[in-house]
Amino acid sequence: MRLLEGTGEADDQYSLESTLMHSSRRALLSLALLFSVSSAFATPGLDELAEQLKGASDFRVRVSAALQLGKSLTGDAALPLEAALDDSNASVRAAAAAALKNLGDQAAVEALMAHRSDKSEAVRAQVAAAIKSLAEERITGPKPKVLIKIGIMKNGSGVKSKKIENELADSSRRKLSELPGVRVLAADGSGSGASTGKPSTVPMVMVTGNVSELKAQHQGRSITYSASVEYVLHTMPEQAIAAKVSGRASATATPKDTEDASVLAEIRRSVLEAAIASALRRAPPALLAAARL
Repeated sequence: MRLLEGTGEADDQYSLESTLMHSSRRALLSLALLFSVSSAFATPGLDELAEQLKGASDFRVRVSAALQLGKSLTGDAALPLEAALDDSNASVRAAAAAALKNLGDQAAVEALMAHRSDKSEAVRAQVAAAIKSLAEERITGPKPKVLIKIGIMKNGSGVKSKKIENELADSSRRKLSELPGVRVLAADGSGSGASTGKPSTVPMVMVTGNVSELKAQHQGRSITYSASVEYVLHTMPEQAIAAKVSGRASATATPKDTEDASVLAEIRRSVLEAAIASALRRAPPALLAAARL
């Protein structure tokens, strides 16, 4: 990953091969994805926090890293936190246990159970609290950290098709719902506490989206499809813009692929889906910033 100093943006490139089935043959796509994210709030990335937790000489830095990892919306934070349960400093071990409780990852129970007899009373108390909380969540279900309201989804690509907006909305809702600690509200707002007459204490973020590019370029007998998607995250209820995330994807259809219209349609859909995934891959820190967590 290449950090652009002073801009609050990060670019990450990699290639992905996706195999699509059509009739009895396969169309092999090589997707070149470009990830970028910009936010009004600069926060350390997951890798940086994990490194601080593991190697910072100042225990206070390790404590802060543990607590920030506990606020993340990704299960990838669990492993460095579990390792920190063996830290030489009791404050760090206690912070790691508290962070695992906040993270809500059921897979962490085994590591916590192994540290019930920590020599520090404070650590033992945090470990016990984390185990109890995770046991309760196993029965009642995980508690969301952020509620997401899906806002307006636009097609600004110039390609006139209502289907594109629907694809953006459906895929965005599905991928956001897959994030740990996130609950995506239904279109009528149900799930926010409105039905009980009691306002929810969980912060809400509105996500609006736009397909800014969706085009096909002919290169000899091949066709390259490219898509760009942008999301704006709004702090609620004031709807203030808090962060933006964007993603791009492209794929080249082989000459053989171009002979089948249905394969080309599937490639275009897959490129749009990949662009959405590229943007939402880095959404968790932006969501936390928008939720003021």
